[in-house]
Amino acid sequence: MMARKKQGSEATAPRPVAAPPVFPAAQPALAASDLSDLARCLWAKTGSGSSAWLSVAQHLMDAADVAGYLFDEYVSEHHRRLMASVWDGDQAKARATFVFLAGIHDVGKVSPQFACQSVELAPFIRAQGLGVMRKTDYPERRFLPHGLVSQFAFQEAIVRGGGDAARAVHWAVLVGIHHGRYPDAGAVNVARQQYRTQEGSEQDDPRWGQARVEILRWMAKRSGFPLEAPGTALPELPIAVASAYASALVIADWLASNEDYFPLRPRPDKEDKECAIRFYPELDAGQQRKRAARGWKRAAFPAPMRLPATLEEPIADFYRHRFGWPASYRPTCAQRKAVEIASTEDPDLMIVEAPPGSGKTELAFAAAEVLMRARGLQGVFVALPTQATTNAMFERVTSWLTSILGDEPQRLGIQLAHGKNSLNESFMRLLESGQSPLEVHDDEEDLGLHASRWMGQRWRATLSPVVVGTIDQVLLAALKSRHVLVRHLGLMGKVVVIDEVHAADEYMETYLEAALTWLGMYGIPVVLLSATLPPARRRALLDAYRRGRGSSGEGAQLVEGMIGYPVISTVSSVGVRVHEIDGEAEAAKRIVPTSVGSPREIAELLDRELADGGCAVVIRNTVREAQETYDAVKAVFGREQTTLLHSRFLAAERAARDRRLLELFGKNAGRRPRRHVVVATQVIEQSLDVDFDLMLTDPAPMDLILQRIGRLHRHERADRPVGLREARCLVLVEDLFAVPWAYSTGTDHVYPRHAVLRTLGILADRGEITVREPVDYAQLTALAYSDVEAVGPAQWADAFDTALDERERSTAQSRMRASTWCLDGANLPRWQAPELEEKLQGNAATGEETKGPGVAAARAAVRDGEDQIPVLVVAIDPELGNVPVPPPLTGGAADDEELEVGEYNARGRIADICSWSISLPPWALRTRGQSVDQAVDAVAGAIWDDPITAEWACREHPFLAGELILAMYKTPGGERLTRDLCGHTFTYSTEKGMEVQGQ
Repeated sequence: MMARKKQGSEATAPRPVAAPPVFPAAQPALAASDLSDLARCLWAKTGSGSSAWLSVAQHLMDAADVAGYLFDEYVSEHHRRLMASVWDGDQAKARATFVFLAGIHDVGKVSPQFACQSVELAPFIRAQGLGVMRKTDYPERRFLPHGLVSQFAFQEAIVRGGGDAARAVHWAVLVGIHHGRYPDAGAVNVARQQYRTQEGSEQDDPRWGQARVEILRWMAKRSGFPLEAPGTALPELPIAVASAYASALVIADWLASNEDYFPLRPRPDKEDKECAIRFYPELDAGQQRKRAARGWKRAAFPAPMRLPATLEEPIADFYRHRFGWPASYRPTCAQRKAVEIASTEDPDLMIVEAPPGSGKTELAFAAAEVLMRARGLQGVFVALPTQATTNAMFERVTSWLTSILGDEPQRLGIQLAHGKNSLNESFMRLLESGQSPLEVHDDEEDLGLHASRWMGQRWRATLSPVVVGTIDQVLLAALKSRHVLVRHLGLMGKVVVIDEVHAADEYMETYLEAALTWLGMYGIPVVLLSATLPPARRRALLDAYRRGRGSSGEGAQLVEGMIGYPVISTVSSVGVRVHEIDGEAEAAKRIVPTSVGSPREIAELLDRELADGGCAVVIRNTVREAQETYDAVKAVFGREQTTLLHSRFLAAERAARDRRLLELFGKNAGRRPRRHVVVATQVIEQSLDVDFDLMLTDPAPMDLILQRIGRLHRHERADRPVGLREARCLVLVEDLFAVPWAYSTGTDHVYPRHAVLRTLGILADRGEITVREPVDYAQLTALAYSDVEAVGPAQWADAFDTALDERERSTAQSRMRASTWCLDGANLPRWQAPELEEKLQGNAATGEETKGPGVAAARAAVRDGEDQIPVLVVAIDPELGNVPVPPPLTGGAADDEELEVGEYNARGRIADICSWSISLPPWALRTRGQSVDQAVDAVAGAIWDDPITAEWACREHPFLAGELILAMYKTPGGERLTRDLCGHTFTYSTEKGMEVQGQ
């Protein structure tokens, strides 16, 4: 028994790991001329004509050199430390490795499966004795993409050089995924079999492999990477470090592939194929340095944000200086405490809970500034619930940055990243010239000359040092989709601020928690803002981030239950901490249940309440109910005294309405009307700094009711009408005698019925709720979400039980559906580089995300809310012969000028078309037995295949490529647009937005 035990222990003993390799000195003077004619004859890029190309060697030098610039001048110090963490913190080794990886990423183009794509360049290869057949003679070439050829060749080179085979896999996979696709193990095995047996393999013609090895060794010498190091082992690659390399590698390839930055060179003389290569004028080292420097300058890639050296002034003076406050303004206790915590504790995660209107935004910016300085980060990413809230936040961020620029002058990149307003003017001019930023044959897909949607818009926005975007940009970092690691790169070097974090539903929470785990693995500081969080939700967010950090320190039980208010919960190297803060005095606000049965009764109630003037807001939980209520209120108050706001207006129209609301009801409004009613959906509760004298609202979960009353008596005003000087929020209940109380039918489509009933149960117990102290926010939220403390009349018990069963079933279903495509796993923090192939499964959720249905699927994959299908609306005018024209917009002259959709740049109107965006509700478009996902696919597919827009040349423009364009017919008079689609009638007007009705 003893012997067997010893044998068993010996059998499971870990294999000794060899020492890491020693890095040789780099030889940057090496040029393509140092390669053989065989290695130099192979092409990597070709333009649309026959006069230009880039050889594999030239493209790899471009990629390697631009990678050096990325490492030195773009990625943050934090990112460099992460890359160097596997090299004992040696950033010189990390840089040499990154440059080398970029310099070999396309060595797999040295293969007949790739070379056959150019009929004009193949003869130069044949002249060197290599066989290249026609493309049709390689029927299985799609199973061997050049990225995987690069991966296999690099892996073989490490092993042949005496390196550890298992560790070689960790590093080789990085070049295999440089196109942002993450193949599964089956696809990799098929490709490996092809690599070993098909044309160009060792047994078919070893010269292909010899050319690849020559280029690999040449680039290793040029960059100073230990490709051949007998008896050594490259370090293991944790998934976070692997992602840091892989994501930046994609950018290096994109930049090197942009012909405006790195122009194609003249092709060899086609008359004498063999001599043409032998005497081809390669660039020498000096010329290549100038080419790389010129390319980097042309790219104008954003530099990291520079901050003033230290925070030397007192905290109160800092806030006044940074945000332009007058001398009489004092920061709140929470604002002061946040800076103290950020300065002394250096927290990884901060969850800030404070009342609406208490300055959480300024608090977050101040904390972010401290954390950026301490961590060596490049900037900040501010995420908000909706596109509209990002527009409002963008102005506040710009004001903050202007102050920083006054202290530290610099050129700073800032982007509004919600897909419609991040249009870069210089890039737009390049694209409108008809040029393409990417070249043909960069992949095995026969896409022809094309401009990448990622190059054109989305990736540039998220890679700027300062980004203001929707929370989708964070959630999509946890979605199995193409280029997901580039989304990680957009977050990796920044402080991430997520405002209104309570707005995420159970479905979105799955992605948010996974994203927080990834951010924890990267060591990226995160600041979460909310008026109130249920205790279980607070704990889940903390646990998700701590999981990524290794869950060290004290347990998160400290944040359970009632923990005070305002409060800042933190995760740092010392564990979890809870910082209770003295709240600021505020005016009492009453929350009163009110019996109102219809939109007409709402209008009559408002007429009585505003008899002596005043401004009121009515918050309905669905767009349809808001539109119906608007009609009723308008009939009493008139159109001039009534405003409608919801998510289903065109983006340009919605932005104009937001601006008007701020002009009328903002803090410094100079045009506040004597009598006015705003009818809105819950979009008004998020990030709009507006103030109303009276509020009416549909029932909602308690934390959201408390969020909404933040727009009630928000600002100090001495001129409120006498009857409205007391802050009242009237909760609309259709029948106070029903068991339980009856309320709007649309509410249960938006919020869990159990959470709504808990709110109404507390109101029924107390008669009304008065919020007097800041701590009331936390106590009410904790009570509403308690699983042990009963609320409401005893007669409601059966309704509560039914709603609870429904909530648990719905939550489980939402979590299960979300987890299908969520980039997560039980052992996520222990993943290593090989999981890039085994776990990420790029495009699994969305298909090809560059096309409209895929974009819709990506958004639907991370949101389970009301509106998920993003479209652009273009009007069709029957009176002008069904020509496309702009849709109607408020406040501007009628624009009936025909859109030149047959031209690539629509004669300069691409930016306008992008501003006509709107999102459609798939749940309202479902047929019987159809799921939301199926509705998304059906509607997006119908719009994508619409024959009206199918031949529009402007759809090839990068900012429109892949977008869903919904063509709608103008009605006589031009005030409305209509379209029948998928069994429904869509109607759009500037007055009411988009309406959807079944046929």
